[in-house]
Amino acid sequence: MKHYVEIILRDIMDSSKEYQKFKIGVSEEYINDLEFDGKKLGYTGVPGAYAYEVMINLMKNNEISNGKTTDENILNFNSHKELIEAVEAGKADFGILPIENSIAGEVTDSIDLINKRNIHIVGEVRHKIEHNLLGIKGSKIEDIKRIYSHEQALMQCSDFLEKHSYWKKEKVANTALAAKYIKDTESKENGCIANMRAKEMYDLELLEKNINNEKENYTRFFIISNKNLISENSKKVSIITGTKNESGALMELLKIFSVYGLNMVSLKSRPKPNKPWEYYFYIDFEGNLKEEKVKKALEEIRIKSIYLQVLGNYKIYNSEI
Repeated sequence: MKHYVEIILRDIMDSSKEYQKFKIGVSEEYINDLEFDGKKLGYTGVPGAYAYEVMINLMKNNEISNGKTTDENILNFNSHKELIEAVEAGKADFGILPIENSIAGEVTDSIDLINKRNIHIVGEVRHKIEHNLLGIKGSKIEDIKRIYSHEQALMQCSDFLEKHSYWKKEKVANTALAAKYIKDTESKENGCIANMRAKEMYDLELLEKNINNEKENYTRFFIISNKNLISENSKKVSIITGTKNESGALMELLKIFSVYGLNMVSLKSRPKPNKPWEYYFYIDFEGNLKEEKVKKALEEIRIKSIYLQVLGNYKIYNSEI
């Protein structure tokens, strides 16, 4: 009997947590634009990673740093989890987090971690990805027996790798880590897939340029913070929501965007932990939280859902040099 009571109480608590998770424009701070000067910036990997490249280009192109951000203020982390925890705790003011690739799809652990942690999306970057086959100085493509790279990079270069099916593919946490590893091993049999910045930083040989399946290959990165910073000209909103597990519930919720003339640009489902066949829905749509139609739409979503969290209202930044 005690066992069944514990199950019922646990279910009630889980349900209560869901119903309490309604965050609409909580403690938002409207600003002219993001400011990186003197701030601690975090990314996953080592120098030469795509996230590192995004961070450097952001500061150059968007004039959100006047050169006051020093190397000591740029922090690297081993995983997305460590990065998000550092941002949540205030150890890093901003983080650069990959969220989706135009070829390989979403970075699922990023979406799940954003939902679980008290952080906010304060900007988005769309960065063109150009993967290259690299080896140590003096090596040739004929020497290669093993390829090291991030799982997503291996997927994005699958057509090229199929032509060399005898190569052993080794997954590592980051493309730049792969570049650093083959540099350290000094073996001509080891190659990696990484960007040109990693080639220069680790003094590697370019064996084949731009080997990704699609030449138009982009990754979306979020700029995250533990403060809900909203630029005055923010034009995109991200939310996570959930509906009752019944017929037509999701359809009724999605109709709200049409009623208020809001352009929904992304819809993804993510499984609820410990609840088989139940899902959260991650939605991006165009708008600003100051707009009356956005306020009304979110209020209706709140009424028709069992869970709603506004992850951020933000603008899209340029990261290309």
